[in-house]
Amino acid sequence: MIFAVIFVGRTGMWANLLLANFIVGYAASFSSRSFTLTTHQPSRLISSLTAQTLQIRGGSNEEQSDNINSTASVADESDDDNSSDSENEMQSLRKQWSTSTPAVPSIEYPFRDTILRQVDTLPDLDDSIDKHTMSVPEQETKTKAIILMDGFCPYHGQYIAKAAHHIYGAAVIHVLSDFCTRYLYQVEKQTEHLSSRMPDLSNGDEVAAWMSLLPSSLDICGLYCESDSGLEDAENLGVALGIYPRCHDGVNNARRDKFTMNDVVSNAGLDVVKQKSCQTLGEAEQFAKELGLNDDASDATEGDESNSPLVVVKPHRGVASDDVYLCSSMQSLREAFSKIHSSPVFGSSTAAKHQSVLVQEFASGTEYAIDVVCRDGDRKVAALWKYDKRSVNGAPFVYFMTQLIPAANNDDEGPSKDVEEAVCNYVFNALEALDIRWGLSHVEVIVTRNAEAGSIQVRLVEVNCRQHNTDFMPLTNACVGYNALDMVLAAYLGENDESSSSHEYPEETVHLRLPWDSLPALPTTRAHGAIIHFVSHISGKISRINYEVFDQMEELPSVMDMHVYPHFLDEGNEIEKTVDIRSDTGWAHVMNDDEEEFQRDVARLIELQKEMFDVEE
Repeated sequence: MIFAVIFVGRTGMWANLLLANFIVGYAASFSSRSFTLTTHQPSRLISSLTAQTLQIRGGSNEEQSDNINSTASVADESDDDNSSDSENEMQSLRKQWSTSTPAVPSIEYPFRDTILRQVDTLPDLDDSIDKHTMSVPEQETKTKAIILMDGFCPYHGQYIAKAAHHIYGAAVIHVLSDFCTRYLYQVEKQTEHLSSRMPDLSNGDEVAAWMSLLPSSLDICGLYCESDSGLEDAENLGVALGIYPRCHDGVNNARRDKFTMNDVVSNAGLDVVKQKSCQTLGEAEQFAKELGLNDDASDATEGDESNSPLVVVKPHRGVASDDVYLCSSMQSLREAFSKIHSSPVFGSSTAAKHQSVLVQEFASGTEYAIDVVCRDGDRKVAALWKYDKRSVNGAPFVYFMTQLIPAANNDDEGPSKDVEEAVCNYVFNALEALDIRWGLSHVEVIVTRNAEAGSIQVRLVEVNCRQHNTDFMPLTNACVGYNALDMVLAAYLGENDESSSSHEYPEETVHLRLPWDSLPALPTTRAHGAIIHFVSHISGKISRINYEVFDQMEELPSVMDMHVYPHFLDEGNEIEKTVDIRSDTGWAHVMNDDEEEFQRDVARLIELQKEMFDVEE
């Protein structure tokens, strides 16, 4: 095993480790990629971008209710005036921007007349190719194009852009959602991005002007949005550009509103949790009583969720478990309701506020996540994940492991086969109910098994019309053989017998293009793989970084890659106990074809992460 460590000064910097492992598939998937600590930092920057409020998004974890007893009166007041003011502010900003900086399509064309060497993976492509070799194709030649909204992350949106150029010879039209445009303008005080914003869809002349700048040689084959906050804009933009229903799903609020989503899925005959959208605290309390919650129960503590009735309180729209509360008493329900009600709606460019709060039955069981790619209603699972979430540090849902499992049992037998099939069938039906026929969806469900009755119940947590927000590609490339983003490109840009496009695909990269029709609906895995999330059990100022513990973790046979976030690599910086996915300290990719060794290494990693740092007394 070969590894590298970069040290800076006495305290040093723990570099991301690129291991030349005996499992060739995993090593190949990293070929020529620079996995230093800073490589993955954009992911956390994007989380920061969508997490900061300034009246743009809602429900910050730091928000506290000044007076819990005033909640009911607050809930009964109308926020129509505030919403109207926010909408007027956004319209004012659009007018200001239109005057100073018109919105124009930001188009990147594929490389032309450039000899590309033979490569085995996309990262092997030479990044030093002169950008001046990019040119607009002749008008008589159609060039496929994909619209990319909010493509910030190097291993999500930027990967799609690069792969579209090099592998498919396609153009990429970059555009920013209203949310990100406003955030960068108001919070980051930037203006360079304004021309790349989407046109004002309420202004027909502006939309027509934007579209007139798209060359007729471009054949727009799809629209991909990386961010949660841009999903509504992506739906509306696709309709405005006329690509619905040819390669777009149109507008459907049920894909973003969690209450409406469950209602639609339930009406399609699928099991969902009991739920109610509550405009007032009184409604929330009454429904919680119907679910069994009472004032005698104490707040849930670590490990006791099954000992008392529980309810989940969450916003209608959110991301990454933000403001999702597990309540075991009326007091905790009141506090959760107070934090959510009248807080800004996540992703709303107009700073709309929550007029109601979603109260749901708590579904006990095992949580699964399924990445599904659709091509005109033909649905294929890209990856099936099983979450290991535990109650720790006073938080009920802390990620410890996200394990990649086969969607189709490798041996067509085994106790989990029925669960895998039930989960995938449920998700396909849920996507059908929500009229999702194109693109990538990340769907989360809860599975409850009744061993005595021999029954399996699958219920929806949520559908997210975007990618799994982690760097999943190296792991799925190695364990499955391909990944969800390459499937997205195959769905939108791949060869289609029904297409009359004269698009020319690069001959040099034919071996990198996935043949959509040859991909299975349910993939198998060829090794055991997982993402281990580093959970902090301490808080305070870091007094010592235990690099010898890092060494022990890295030396475990199953560890393929390992990353500790830079903030935690400087003594004196603050560290907090992990309570959600945003407050972990790093991760490790683990993979092994030996199940016993895999499980042993996972358990050891989880133990060792408790010793990674010391804090001042």
